[in-house]
Amino acid sequence: MKQGRIVTIGTFDGMHLGHQAILREVQAQAQAHGLPSLAYAFSVPPRWALHALDEQVLLLPTSAKHNLLKTFVDAIHPAMFESVRSMDPEEFVASILIKQLDACVVVEGETFRFGRDRCGDLDTLRSLGKRKGLHVVGVPSVLVENQVVSSTRIRQALRSGNIHETSTCLGRPPMLQGHVVQGDRLGEQLGFPTANLVVDPHILLPQAGIYLVHAIGTGILTAGLLYVGTHPAPSLHEHRCEVHLLDFPNCSLHGETLEVHILDRIRDDRAFPSTDALRSQIEQDVSTARQRLFNYPLNEERISS
Repeated sequence: MKQGRIVTIGTFDGMHLGHQAILREVQAQAQAHGLPSLAYAFSVPPRWALHALDEQVLLLPTSAKHNLLKTFVDAIHPAMFESVRSMDPEEFVASILIKQLDACVVVEGETFRFGRDRCGDLDTLRSLGKRKGLHVVGVPSVLVENQVVSSTRIRQALRSGNIHETSTCLGRPPMLQGHVVQGDRLGEQLGFPTANLVVDPHILLPQAGIYLVHAIGTGILTAGLLYVGTHPAPSLHEHRCEVHLLDFPNCSLHGETLEVHILDRIRDDRAFPSTDALRSQIEQDVSTARQRLFNYPLNEERISS
């Protein structure tokens, strides 16, 4: 085989089981041919530019996605959709895959689409590959409970608060990152101080409610309770995300970035008739969280340095 790179193309939002299957094949091809691997990665799904969608949200911040991609490939080439959206499939193969990326093998899933208005598919790529000396490897879709794993399916599950389906399709718990800011100290007044998170508005949050989480900060790895709800003050962020750290309740994280891995849903969000009723429910939530923690052991190796 000629020299070049093993290349895969995609958005890789969520880095779910389907993406992982493709990337493992990229690794296998790179090892078999002794060639470097590369992911040509779009920051957002190209179809967002082609179709007006009401809500355009992602499962992972770009930095977290790239960190996961780097565990599979040697290099990441950021892809700009506007620079390729007008290319027909043949021009894309010649100008991008062969000339720009030096691809000799391309690995894609069976639902792969490319070229102007997404007019090319995996068969198109195979046909062009034969003419241009490009080897194309197709990877079957991954099924979970007889349904294809996709970023769209995972977004629907997360929106509905179905953490089990979300985690199963991702191959790990869903996560979010937030910058810790000063809050209204209501949790502290109730005896359950919280870290108030500002999360990128382009990242999808789970359905409003209370969740069991693992929280990771600088030198900290602990279990906690995540509250997701709507902020009562319209001048502030639309969504309210607060984390109560079970084993470091008084730890000051103001100004830091906290990474939260969502393990299980505890209950729905709801209003309470009094402060005492809310305090009593939070006590029950903490007790429930500690009981369920036996199913989710902490991994000390994940503590940030």
